[in-house]
This record gives sequence, structure tokens and C-alpha cells, in this order.
Amino acid sequence: MTAQVMTALSRPWTEAVEILGETWRFFARNYPVVFAFGALASIQRFLAVSGTAEWAGSVGGEVFTAVARLAFIAWVVRALLRDRRAGGPGAGARWSAWISRHAGALLISTGFLLVFLLAFKVVPDSLAGRVGGIDEATWMSWELAIKNVTVIPFTMVWMTVLLAVRPLSPESAPEPPSERTPAG
Repeated sequence: MTAQVMTALSRPWTEAVEILGETWRFFARNYPVVFAFGALASIQRFLAVSGTAEWAGSVGGEVFTAVARLAFIAWVVRALLRDRRAGGPGAGARWSAWISRHAGALLISTGFLLVFLLAFKVVPDSLAGRVGGIDEATWMSWELAIKNVTVIPFTMVWMTVLLAVRPLSPESAPEPPSERTPAG
């Protein structure tokens, strides 16, 4: 690869890694809260898949988990954006400008997400019911219980940082139009 290509890839790669790092620091620092919200979904999912509680596998159980996840996302957005003065006038323009200027970081982040999907979804699902004599329902029950306090909330925080925190921060304001006049 040429030096120009390496330089062009370096900034988006670095930014995608920084976003992942920012996500990890927030997740780890706030894990007790993350765990509390995730435990609600974990319990419902564990009970639903294992067939232990009828309510958990019903519409009421799904609504319960949806409400827990929406409450978690609301808490994450509030906690991440509270001190950043994000949003407000021009938020749409800041978001659009950031997305167009940082497409490379978005693509690399998407690649990271695909790797995580393989590692934390495809591989565990392929092992379901094939490890240590554990039946598939028990495996899935535990897998979902664990994912609801780890991978799923981490991904929610990551997407919030990627699609809200970075784009809506005041430093993401669109660059002012050039003062130059077109030649002609």
C-alpha cells in the first residue's frame, strides 16, 4: 500500500478504536448500573427460554424486557450527553456533517461489530447443545442471561457513542462555508 492510502486509513482506524475505547471506559466505570438493567432482561430471557415461568415467555415478558432496554438506553444517552451540551439548535446539521466527514470510522466500526457478532453470536450459537452434555435449552438460557449483562448493553452503549455522542457534540459542528468565491 502506498503511504497516502496508509495515511487515509490511519485516521478512521484510530478514530474507530478511540470510539471503542470510550465505550469500554464508560461501560466499565458504570458496570453496576449496566448490570442492574441487564439483569432484568437476563432474568426474563433465562426464564422464558428455560420454560421456568410462563409469564416470561409471553407478550408481557417481552414488553418487560423492551421497557428495561429502553430505560437503559435513556439512562445511557442522559449519562453520556449530560456534560457535553449535545443536541440543541443545529443538532441535525452537526450529525449530518459528522457522518459525512467520518464515514471511514463508521465503516471500520461496522467491521468491528461484524467481528463481535461472529465471536459472541455465531460461535456460541454453533456450540449450543454440543458442549459438555448441556442440552440446547439450558445452553441458550445461560447464554442469553450472560449476554444481557455483557454484550448486549455494551453494544447499546457503543452505538450511542458512535451515532449520538460523537456526532452531536459541539465539536462536531459543520465547517463554515468557505469565504472564497468561485472563479469565473
